[in-house]
Amino acid sequence: MGEKRPFQILSIDGGGIKGLYSAVILADFEERYGQLYKHFDLICGTSTGGIIALALAAGVPAKEIVNLYVEHGPIIFPYKSRISRHIAYWKQLIIKSKYDDEKLKSALKHVFGNKRIKDCKSYVLIPTSNITEGKSCIIKTDHADELGRDSNHLLVDVALATAAAPTYFPIQKIPTMPKPDDQFVDGGLFANNPSLYGIQEAYRFFIGKENYGYEKFSLLSISTLQKNIGFQSENRHLSIRGWGSKLISQMIHLQTISTHFHIEYLNKSLNGHYVRIENEPLTEKESKLIDLDMACEESINLLIEKGHETSSKWIDDPRLQRFFELDNQQIKLRGEPVGAMQ
Repeated sequence: MGEKRPFQILSIDGGGIKGLYSAVILADFEERYGQLYKHFDLICGTSTGGIIALALAAGVPAKEIVNLYVEHGPIIFPYKSRISRHIAYWKQLIIKSKYDDEKLKSALKHVFGNKRIKDCKSYVLIPTSNITEGKSCIIKTDHADELGRDSNHLLVDVALATAAAPTYFPIQKIPTMPKPDDQFVDGGLFANNPSLYGIQEAYRFFIGKENYGYEKFSLLSISTLQKNIGFQSENRHLSIRGWGSKLISQMIHLQTISTHFHIEYLNKSLNGHYVRIENEPLTEKESKLIDLDMACEESINLLIEKGHETSSKWIDDPRLQRFFELDNQQIKLRGEPVGAMQ
């Protein structure tokens, strides 16, 4: 029997254009340690994190993902001045989604082409929300006999579905689903931080199974750039308009940190290896430049700057280096049954 090894998971949060911050961190890690899909058995991502996860798993260099955000972000999210953003807010509130999806779809096609889930070089797990059935939907690699639904989904379709934030982007369909008319929106409604689903997948199918050599999990979780979203209101009876975008931000942030606390607790009992990479607190001025769809030049530059700043603090940390300690033979055998390691 082969040597026991950890089942390694990379998980990337959702957060719109703030995913540029995550992509910069991952590009810096990749420059030091080599392409990331070679080091992780499973790559999970929601919304913008789902786009990054699919790209990494498909073998797209992380630097190209950074370029996707830098070059296409300002086109996908065109509202930059205070006046244009205010007009867009009213459009979003009472008329239709704030953005169409054509520019995003064009950018994704440039990256993914006609690649499908089955073309990915590592396993993937992408949360999205099926609003037709009112259920969560996890799109993932068909890596077991009991799975067989998702292999032929185009990466572009999956990326659009997981990133279809309600009121920001249109509702999506995935033509290769068993029910092709079902409609999907952002997986961030229930799993903005998809790490727990990655752990669940690992234990359900891989860890402790006789035909695999995995004994525990090893999880690297990457946040998007988080600003301080706390606030106080003198009006205790806020309307939908009064809450505005603060409602979505609060829900996403609280759900994300709740997942982090759950994993910290699980990690103690399961004896895994867990690293969560977040940003340092932002100044008040910096916070004003950060939002799901704020893609002006100052915001883009700040996301890049903070990404490099965070990666420099972690890149030589022994806790991070543990994810990249496998030798070339072990990397080659990732995901192979134990018999293949004899």
